[in-house]
Amino acid sequence: MASPVPAPEFPMQRTCPFSAPTAYGDLRDTQPVAPVRLWDGRSAWLLTRYEDIRTVLRSSSLSAQTKRPNFPFLSESDQAAKMQDESLQRLDGADHSRRRRLLIPFFTVNRVEALRPTVKTLVRGLLENLVAQTPPVDFFHEFSLVVPSTVACELLGVPYQDHEFFQVQSAVRISRTASPAEVTEATDKLLEYLGELIDLRTADPRDDVMSFLAEHVASGALTREEAVMDANLLLLGGHETTANVITLGTLALLENPEQLARITSGEVSVTNAIEELLRFTSVTHSNAMRLTVEDIEIAGHTIPTGEGLIAAVSAANRDESVFPDPDRLDVGRREARQHMTFGYGVHQCLGQALARMELEVVLETVFDVIPTLRSAKPISELRFKDDSAFYGLHEFPVAW
Repeated sequence: MASPVPAPEFPMQRTCPFSAPTAYGDLRDTQPVAPVRLWDGRSAWLLTRYEDIRTVLRSSSLSAQTKRPNFPFLSESDQAAKMQDESLQRLDGADHSRRRRLLIPFFTVNRVEALRPTVKTLVRGLLENLVAQTPPVDFFHEFSLVVPSTVACELLGVPYQDHEFFQVQSAVRISRTASPAEVTEATDKLLEYLGELIDLRTADPRDDVMSFLAEHVASGALTREEAVMDANLLLLGGHETTANVITLGTLALLENPEQLARITSGEVSVTNAIEELLRFTSVTHSNAMRLTVEDIEIAGHTIPTGEGLIAAVSAANRDESVFPDPDRLDVGRREARQHMTFGYGVHQCLGQALARMELEVVLETVFDVIPTLRSAKPISELRFKDDSAFYGLHEFPVAW
């Protein structure tokens, strides 16, 4: 009798910079609910079909609470980071809803649109400063990271002069190669910093999220720890993911000049192009990790209570049953907005309207200010973030 095929290891690596791991496509066709082996020898279930992933992410049979026994983690450092994380994204049910509802007013379409003129001025100024430098210039650190970091600081009420501190600590926190001790230390520093800022806003309130959180701590609606945890979530999510989409999206367009021409000529709307770039880059490439809290049936397969489950949104974004010819960048793709880069269900990204607005402003402006923008290195020489919870480039040298 043939020996059973060992479960593949997870996470799986991309072999092409913009494509999901090739194993996702193979599993989608042959074993859409597949056992995988994690870094610590435990197993979990990997989902690779769009409809299955959508189904489980709106199911109450799954938990996002990382402190539950047998919760799946990407690495030892990922475990260290998430075990310290008690933000709203790690909650279920009524507790999650209560914390999320408090913050929704800061991320409404109207509130986000009120920021658009400020973001336009910021983006154009940064690009004009960039093009005044002698190339090559690192597009990621000089532009991509600055835009969402500045906006996040403005919205939250975090002093931008501290951006280097929180960017460095955040990078350690999401690294898969940092040691657990390094991750814990970085997280402690961030939480201490944000706690002190909430205390300052208690005495000196302003029109920002930190003051809002401080007010709710003072009223007893939130504990200080809850406020700090949610501030940390917003600070991290507000800059790291969007920065990576800006960089990868720009590179993808430079690698596909015919698609860029469809945008600059006005053939395709910037809005639709952004949705396709979000799908195509899939920077949240390893999300979402969950634990079953009751038996759940997926595609005819019953997963028992207490099992780890990985709903790989980058696999969903390349499902050809939803996105024909999924490995091709098509900025006019009609189905583009069905992507799951922002997740799905109750834990869907709270700041997605803000991210979309920032990305639209960037795409409208970058090739207007620098129409001859090009990569200063061939794509084969660029360093991609396979070692991070969020996919992107470590740096992106550009010229013009």
